Amino acid sequence: MLRLGLTCGEGLQAMKRFYLFLFTTAMAQAADKAAPLSPVPTDVAGQKAMGAALAESLRGMRLVNQDEIKGNLRIRKPRGKRENVPVIFRAKAEGAAQVETFATAKGTLQIRKTPHKPNEYFFKAPGAKAEMKMEGEQLNEIFAGSDFTLGDLGLEFLQWPNQQVIGRASRLRETCNILLSKPEKVLPGGYSHVKCWVEIHNRALLCVEAYRGTKRVKLFQAKSFKKLEGEWQLRELELRNDVTDARTQIQFDLRALRK
Repeated sequence: MLRLGLTCGEGLQAMKRFYLFLFTTAMAQAADKAAPLSPVPTDVAGQKAMGAALAESLRGMRLVNQDEIKGNLRIRKPRGKRENVPVIFRAKAEGAAQVETFATAKGTLQIRKTPHKPNEYFFKAPGAKAEMKMEGEQLNEIFAGSDFTLGDLGLEFLQWPNQQVIGRASRLRETCNILLSKPEKVLPGGYSHVKCWVEIHNRALLCVEAYRGTKRVKLFQAKSFKKLEGEWQLRELELRNDVTDARTQIQFDLRALRK
């Protein structure tokens, strides 16, 4: 579907069907913003309980079925070399599960999200006869030469066992809970923790920061939106790699967006 001290871009508004490093998930319908907010607990146990509930609600969000959304991965390498990789995104329901697919000429990633179960990742390389199930350290492999890992695209940090709301702050002019996510075990090449700013009323992930130790290594932020049929849809998502100074943007062509 993401760095401390940097602000995420401007202009984000509520959206319901599409959100995103990591993406990328659906937004809930807006609640009454005039309703009083429950304070963030001051004790760690209360913060963890609130974090677990928030992460569970985010995992439960589902995209509206999409037969096909065309887009591009616009990649800027560390030394300035640029590459454009066309990508096709699909989302469909299969029973209780949601299956999301990112297809490119460099390979196809399928993510199967089932309530109360770990995400399942399957990658099919170009020319391969069968897809390969990806697990553990393999989720840290990059996708299609971009800065997104397989786990980024599946928002894998929301599956981690340690979730804690550590505070509340304004982001993109919206009041947000700050969710701190930590894995049970840090895998080689993986993140030690992730911070995300979750808009309180719509539970939209406005900004995500990924860390290794005390060093922020990635920043995910929404850059552009388009209003279609009365709803704000994500049109562009940017990932900044703080380690290599590379950037990857996912740009979606929303002109052919289907209900």
